[in-house]
Amino acid sequence: MKKTIFGCLGAAAVAFALQFTPANVQASFFGACDPCGEGFCGPCDDAWANPCDPCGTFNGCGTKAGKWFLNGHIESGFFANSNGNTSTYGEEPWDLLGRGADVNSGNSARLQNVRLTGAQINQVYVSMGRKVDGKRGLDLGGKLDFTWGSDAYQVQSGGMEQIGEDRWGSGDYFAAFSQAYIELEYKRLNVKAGKYYAPLGIDSYLSTENFFYSWSSMNSMVPTTAGGVLATYKASDRFSLLGGWMMPDEIGQSSKNNYLLGGFDWKLGRKNRVSIDYVFGVGKNTYGENDFDAFIHTLKVKRNLSKRLSSTFAWTLVNENTSEGAQTATWSLANEFIYKYNDRWSFGLRTGTVRDEMADLDWYSITLGSNWAPNKWLTVKPEIRYDWLENGETEQRLGGGSNYQFSGGVSAVVKF
Repeated sequence: MKKTIFGCLGAAAVAFALQFTPANVQASFFGACDPCGEGFCGPCDDAWANPCDPCGTFNGCGTKAGKWFLNGHIESGFFANSNGNTSTYGEEPWDLLGRGADVNSGNSARLQNVRLTGAQINQVYVSMGRKVDGKRGLDLGGKLDFTWGSDAYQVQSGGMEQIGEDRWGSGDYFAAFSQAYIELEYKRLNVKAGKYYAPLGIDSYLSTENFFYSWSSMNSMVPTTAGGVLATYKASDRFSLLGGWMMPDEIGQSSKNNYLLGGFDWKLGRKNRVSIDYVFGVGKNTYGENDFDAFIHTLKVKRNLSKRLSSTFAWTLVNENTSEGAQTATWSLANEFIYKYNDRWSFGLRTGTVRDEMADLDWYSITLGSNWAPNKWLTVKPEIRYDWLENGETEQRLGGGSNYQFSGGVSAVVKF
């Protein structure tokens, strides 16, 4: 009896396996990836490049691509500093300058997305919405992004993430809607209205878009999110114009901070080897009884130096003039060099310089890091960095009065 049962199971297994011969696979499962019936298709992951579907009408398994989406990622890691400092916190975790962490806390406000000495969950990120495609006429969509973790205080906005006077979270962990906007697109014009990422600085809030675990020192100068309207006009395949209005790190509080935005994105050279992005904001900040006329800009130049090596340079300036005639200015320079060794390993070098005229402070940093990506959904990011200060009130800077700090750690980013 047992032989009969096992014999039947074996025959069934052989019959099932025969369904996956190359001929059957091409005709059935992967056949759906060949909507033109021309036999070019390989696995479904390559179907977007199918020459018989240049417009990308079909998704990876041969069905029509939908505009609705749901995706996200999780980043968790460990970080430590040579000064042995742990995080302490101020009373305003959404404050634009302090970013919620006491400046004496070592790797906290200074490194921003690396919150404390020890293990932490940086980002649990979920994004949902509808893509827009205005090639054939007016299209309506939008996006809603929710984030929780030790980084989330970076994207909390005045006027949004709060219940009464209480913010969403405390201590090490916060929650926020990092983006919440509707989107319109018609032909070459795209317009977003709501809360969106401010197009300033060299780093993105999203850990999936940054090579290094920690952020560049320059990002402490610029707003992470903005409330308002952002329009982009694609004049050609190589040149786009940007304009709009934003409230830095706020939404629904237009009486306080208002900026007009402008800028462009320009691609140059063969195969767009050089990309130049320039964004500026001109407006007014109101803090208590003081008004500041403000100007902020970021110039970013990215170059593909070879097939494996790329570089990114960014210059950011923040200039404010008070109603009483006082002036403050801060500028920063950042350089990143990324070398792609193979499909799994990449290595990076980053340098940064910040000049704070008001504090007479010069802040320098250098970071070495790598990315190991064994598959499409996992990236591991080890790094070490060194920060040092010259001039200024060092007792208020890198923690415990030190004017230097070694730090380092490793994170893992899982995409879903």
